[in-house]
Amino acid sequence: MRVTIRAAHPQDAKAISGLIRDTLGLPVSASETAHVLARLCLSPRSRVFCAVVDDLTVGFLHVSDYDTILMREPLKVVTAMAVSRSYRRVGIGTALLRRAERWATESGAVGVLLHAGFGKETEAFFTACGYSAELPGPQFRKTLAGAPKE
Repeated sequence: MRVTIRAAHPQDAKAISGLIRDTLGLPVSASETAHVLARLCLSPRSRVFCAVVDDLTVGFLHVSDYDTILMREPLKVVTAMAVSRSYRRVGIGTALLRRAERWATESGAVGVLLHAGFGKETEAFFTACGYSAELPGPQFRKTLAGAPKE
């Protein structure tokens, strides 16, 4: 099996939205994903990478700049990652992370963060890839009144 890790393209929206629904359980449509993906593909502060096997997108990872006054050095953050269940445990997730780490290094970042709140299997995977739970805790979000709708 030959795995290719490449930059995502807007036409990957259908495959990515399927991975988001099937592996992350989030109800997103291909059109919603296409809208967001088109914006992300143009951003110099963000990258979306796809894992492709035999012309089939079997995984993706989104990594972005992480700007906060709490950190002195520039960092990146993995905001989303998914690998098809039938393609797990063959190195695809690791390859996606390594590609994100390479972009982080190339763009001057000194580290990559992941948000907490994963299950034990996922935590074990990230630990095996060299990540540690230095900043534990769930992620919270509030939608603000008057925020633009996508």
